[in-house]
Amino acid sequence: MSEPPEAASTERDAARIPYLHGSAAIEQRRLARRTAATSAGFLLPHLRPGMRVLDCGCGPGSITVGLAEAVAPGDVVGIDIQPAQVDRAGAFAAERGVSNVRFEAASVYELPYPGATFDAVFAHTVVEHLPEPLRALREMKRVLKPGGVVGIADDDGATVLWEPRTPLLTEALGLFLRLIKYHGGDPYGARNLRRRLLDAGFARPIATASIWAGGVWGTPEETRDFAAWFAGQLIAPAIVQVLTSQGWVDQHALDAIVAEILAWGERPDAYFAVMGVAAVGWVDQ
Repeated sequence: MSEPPEAASTERDAARIPYLHGSAAIEQRRLARRTAATSAGFLLPHLRPGMRVLDCGCGPGSITVGLAEAVAPGDVVGIDIQPAQVDRAGAFAAERGVSNVRFEAASVYELPYPGATFDAVFAHTVVEHLPEPLRALREMKRVLKPGGVVGIADDDGATVLWEPRTPLLTEALGLFLRLIKYHGGDPYGARNLRRRLLDAGFARPIATASIWAGGVWGTPEETRDFAAWFAGQLIAPAIVQVLTSQGWVDQHALDAIVAEILAWGERPDAYFAVMGVAAVGWVDQ
């Protein structure tokens, strides 16, 4: 039996646009730091009980479950291009005892829902990684009901605070931003979210900026964990292959960068933060 078209589409997109950050346990911890309160606070005032909400790129479900609590008895659907994340999110919701949420593997480019299905659509640090952001935003608009609201949030790579900064840490950040571009994303696209929503056909977009609670590492435990995560990104075999084959860095220099990151994580004065931009737009009645 052939697989459903939507399943084949999801697998094609997953193969064509692999998630840059991988799926290691430390990446799951990083994603799980996010909650609806810390990462969707800009959208929560526009939600009310009884709404139907779609969370695009739900990851382990830590934000999605909070959205479900906010709109109960309404229901929430979380989608992710990685089936393993769907399983993790479902387990997390069950652990929290939240029953008005479900999770499905799907591509944001081809949402498997009829038009005008949802009252609100949300995506956190998803659009910045997409080679075709406008296509995704138009698809989000398609599944929104008239009067529906979209909330998009992304980090802006030019706003990173990484202290005490050293030349090797500056090089590490530069490599990371180049990787996002190499994978088709835009690490500086967040500042253009208002324009992107307008281009996608949304009305009256408004934008804010803040440093997410999930985007700050300022305790000894947090900076150590962040350093291990960042270093782990740069030593992942697939990423090493890109970095070295593109001639951006050689293995000797990369080893020095990784060692500097880990040493920074142990410093008592270490601090890392990145500003996020959030934008909200509506579908006209």
